[in-house]
Amino acid sequence: MKRILLLLLTMVTILFSASCFAHTMPESELYLRGVGPKTTLAQVKTVYGEPVGKDEFKGDGVRVVTYDYGPLFKVFARTYAKDTSPEENLKIVGYSVKDKNITTPSGFSVEMPYKAVVKKYGPGEKFTDYDGRIGYIYSFNNGVTSLTFYVDKNDLISEIHLGTDF
Repeated sequence: MKRILLLLLTMVTILFSASCFAHTMPESELYLRGVGPKTTLAQVKTVYGEPVGKDEFKGDGVRVVTYDYGPLFKVFARTYAKDTSPEENLKIVGYSVKDKNITTPSGFSVEMPYKAVVKKYGPGEKFTDYDGRIGYIYSFNNGVTSLTFYVDKNDLISEIHLGTDF
């Protein structure tokens, strides 16, 4: 859970320090089978079924609920720590996809060449995260929302990550 929070903090820092992005990616790419920013955990269950695991973190003024669909797919919802709403009502703020069978609306998935994304929408902002991984950020809503494509040493997509702020 600490890694997730650290990743979220890293993403927010990068987003606020990065310059304007020159891409043409529409916000519709943020949704996986209709699941994306501002949809609820109830909608996630409708699309992907019951999670195999669930984690809830409450601290530092936030409440984070993670639906775990195995080691290759996780969905995150976040609210304020004092919010006692049922978890199903919480809004999605992120996901992590390492499953090659889960695609964006344009068909981008893990194990595809990142150059396919560049060809369709232009390049994202390149960065190196705290683990040394290379990623390309596509920013939306003045940096409040981002879609990141992490790549391996062969520039193949290794993870697709959605991150949003409150």
